[in-house]
Order: sequence, then structure tokens, then C-alpha cells
Amino acid sequence: MISERIPIYAVITPSHRVLYEEFFLPSLNQDHFELHALDLEQEGRGEFLADDFKQCILFKVEQIIASIKKHQQEIIVWSDVDIQFFGLTATKLLAPFKNDKLLFAVQRLAQGRNDVCGGFYALRCNEQTLKFFEKVLDTTIHETNGNEQDALNLLLQKDGAPEWEFLGPEFYARTHGVWIPRNSVIHHATCILPGDAVRQKVNLLKGLNHFHQWSNTRRLIFRISSLAKALLRKIGLRTL
Repeated sequence: MISERIPIYAVITPSHRVLYEEFFLPSLNQDHFELHALDLEQEGRGEFLADDFKQCILFKVEQIIASIKKHQQEIIVWSDVDIQFFGLTATKLLAPFKNDKLLFAVQRLAQGRNDVCGGFYALRCNEQTLKFFEKVLDTTIHETNGNEQDALNLLLQKDGAPEWEFLGPEFYARTHGVWIPRNSVIHHATCILPGDAVRQKVNLLKGLNHFHQWSNTRRLIFRISSLAKALLRKIGLRTL
């Protein structure tokens, strides 16, 4: 066990508990990460930008602010629960922060785009990041219709934003494309079809369970299958 674990925070709602219990929690290396699981009891299915989704987002940003105050001068992680880990270590997560000026390292939303993803990021807790996330909360409420990810992208382009950078492609999200890198350390189950989001995320996560332990043959078969499904989607067929 390493001497100090990195605090990692996640909000768990009833609709998404299955993702937390079946994928997030079993794959997280708790020798390297100190888990802070925050339960939020609310009704709803967690569909994107539904009222319950927005309530969860506001709770999450309020808790981010509280966590920054609690962990001053530490590096912490905030993660969605529709994520599975592929042997992610503290050393790997902390690598970008060898740059002492870096305050915020965040997953890229989609390949070829410069938008950040609100579902997985690490931050250095200090007064600048505290003020930044206080602005994220205000912007989420008053300007971006309850969407914290849009608030992040808006504010990171403005003067006074904390120094930030993207995490590498090994911090994989489905929105990066179906060709998952061999050295991936996480899989974020984004890029789903409208409706029944949790069921779709379960299927995506099941499809990549223990990816870092797969044989080369299994990886090749998965990639061919994924490319075939992508072609079917291009011709208008509804498939993950």
C-alpha cells in the first residue's frame, strides 16, 4: 500500500447505484485511492438534463466546493460512477501534477474536440480552485441550465481560469471513439442513445470488464465488433 492515498469522490443516486456497485467500486484500487462515496437519495432515472439529473449536478458542485475546503493543498479526484478502472494507480494520476503550476487535469469530452468532460477530473485544492468552482456553481445555476459541464467549458476559456490540461487518451471515454487504447486506465461509458441511459451504460461497461487483462486476440475481436457496430450506426440503425 502506498503511504498516502488520493481522495476520490463520487455521488451515488438510486438510479445509478448499479453502476457504482457492479463496475466502479470493484475496479477501484483502494490501496491507491481513498474513496468518499456521497449518497444522494432522489427519485428519477438520471436521464441527461432531466430535473433529477440537474439536482444531482448542483449537489455535486456544492460537494466539490466542500471537498476543496477540506483538502487544502492536496490533489483530489472527482468521478462519475459510470466509470470502470483498468489498474489506475496514484502515480499515473499524479503524473501531470509534476508541473507545480497545474491546478486542474480533466478528461477530454470527445476525440478531436477541445471540450472538457465533467465526469472525471483531478484538481489541486487551493484558493484559486475554490473560487473557480464557486463560479462554476453560479454559472451552472444562472447561465447553463443546470449543466456543470457547459459551465466548466465556458469558464476555462476566460481570463483568470486555473492552469489546466487534458488527461491523456488512456483516460478513455466512449465519446473518444470505439478504438480504445491498449493502455487505457479508465473507461467512461458516455455516448449513449436517448432513453434508458443506465441499461445502456451497464451494457457498455460489461463489454469492457477487465479490459487491461484481456488477451491480444480478445482485444482484436472486440475492436472489429465495435467498428462493425459503428458502421451500422452510420447507416441509421439503432445499436450501441
